[in-house]
Amino acid sequence: MKNSNSESISNQSVGIDVACQSLEARIGTRDSINGYMFGRTRSFSNSQKGFDKLLGWVRSHTGDCDVWFIMEATGSYYERLAWFLYQQSYQVCVLVPHRANHYAKSLPQASKTDVIDARKLARYGLERTPTAWEPADIQLREIKQLLRERQALKKDLTRVTNRMHAADQAYRHPESSLQRWQAQQELLQEHIDQIEAELWNQLQQTPELYQPVTRIAKVKGLGWLTVLIVVAETNGFALITNRQQLASFSGLDVVLDESGDRKGATKISKQGSGYIRGALYMPVLSVIQHNRALKAFYQRIAGRNQGNEQVAVVAVMRKVVLLIYSLWKTGQSYDPEFHYQQITNNA
Repeated sequence: MKNSNSESISNQSVGIDVACQSLEARIGTRDSINGYMFGRTRSFSNSQKGFDKLLGWVRSHTGDCDVWFIMEATGSYYERLAWFLYQQSYQVCVLVPHRANHYAKSLPQASKTDVIDARKLARYGLERTPTAWEPADIQLREIKQLLRERQALKKDLTRVTNRMHAADQAYRHPESSLQRWQAQQELLQEHIDQIEAELWNQLQQTPELYQPVTRIAKVKGLGWLTVLIVVAETNGFALITNRQQLASFSGLDVVLDESGDRKGATKISKQGSGYIRGALYMPVLSVIQHNRALKAFYQRIAGRNQGNEQVAVVAVMRKVVLLIYSLWKTGQSYDPEFHYQQITNNA
């Protein structure tokens, strides 16, 4: 808790490496005599039961002294734990991957495991000044859950549509089976339409979201749903302080594979939010066709990577998410002519 009674321990932190099913936690302390000290790593389940055990373990080692809980924004796996600790009035710091990776590079330990990552996060809490995590607005969280439900239903709709098409082309496929596939298809589409109507109503009733989202959605090729997904998945860009952090959070940051004279393939990390990447892919194909500036950008990158145009598509995805961020932060309206001149002048 936020109460320090110890004279020997000047700082304490708990580094937590968060995975889908598990948590790897390590307590770090710092004092003027021994410097940094780290206890053994403990594993807990990423569940309410695991959270209670984690907190009991931390309290048994730290007492009532100030302690920071440091974790990384790994998809959505960290959210339940962060909320739990926040509601218990603990100090929580959630690092975007870009910041955590840069800090890790400053340390002598080059290996990467869950146990080592927990230690690095605990050390971050001792060496740096953590920034307190603030949860997103309740309404924005509800919007994010609706958007994720919509995305899951759209995947199901694609699967059902494909199977229906295959069944329709098969020789003497039972008519009753085709009717069931069609019923599933119609039901899924009905649910998607219901969610989109609900989202639109919520957006209209929230001026602080409606105005910037609809303003940014005027970018030719984008739509309000795509913009809303990026905003919701980043909690209104609450953890983002610069463009590189956003690229890393979205898994659209570039990873180089070079050593000496060897030059491997350059690729994106794909370590961030798969929801953002999934939401951007189809709209970006439309953007490439209809947005003059981003079409020019795509053609330039594709020209350098002939035979692998997917590299150019990913580059446009990154450009689009950074454009949304820039327009959100500045409050400016999109100027297509200025954007076109900016891209062509940087060719």
